[in-house]
Amino acid sequence: MTMGLNKLHGPNPLEIGHFTYLTLLDLSHNLLNGQIPSSLCQLKELNSLNLSANQINGVIPPKLGDLPMLGYLDLSSNKLSGTYGYIAPEHAFSMVVTEKSDAYSFGVVALETMMGRHLGELLSSLASQSATNIMLTDVLDPRLPPPTSPVAVGDIALVVTVAFACVGSEPRSRPTMQHVSQQLLSRRKTLATPL
Repeated sequence: MTMGLNKLHGPNPLEIGHFTYLTLLDLSHNLLNGQIPSSLCQLKELNSLNLSANQINGVIPPKLGDLPMLGYLDLSSNKLSGTYGYIAPEHAFSMVVTEKSDAYSFGVVALETMMGRHLGELLSSLASQSATNIMLTDVLDPRLPPPTSPVAVGDIALVVTVAFACVGSEPRSRPTMQHVSQQLLSRRKTLATPL
C-alpha cells in the first residue's frame, strides 16, 4: 500500500495491523503524528516499511525489528526514540549495512540470554551512562543462582563485556563478528585441558 505524499494527517491508524498480508507500506512524507502503532508488529509478511518524513514521535515498538520479512525500514525525519530490536539503529535510519551490523544483533541476543528477558530500556540508557556503571549482577537473570565457579564468572564476564562492546552507541567503535569470535575462542583455548 503506497500512500506517501498524500497530505494524510493525524495519528497512525491502529487498525493497520489487521492487514496481515500487507507486504509494502509507504506512508512517507505526510503529516502523521503520534506513536508507531504496535499493531504493525503483527504484519509478518511486511517486507518494506517507510514512515519517513512525518511527525511521528514516541518509542519505536521493540518488536518492529523482529518482523521476519522486513528488508527495508525507513523511519528517518521523525522524532523517535528507542531501538529496533536486533537491527542496529543506524541501519534503520540510514539503511547503511556494515560488517559491524551483525555484531550489534549478536550483542542484543547475548545480553537478552544473560538477562533472561528483553533488554527494554537498557539499550537506550547505555547511550546516557557508561557501561562501567553497570554491575555484572545487574545483567544476570535473577531467576538463576549466581555463578560461583571462577571459570564460569570469567566466561560470563567475557560474554557480557563483548556484548556491551557490540551494542555500543558509536557504530565505528563496535567490533566485527570476526573479532568477537576471536575474543570468545581465545578464552576457550586458554581453558582447554588435554584429556
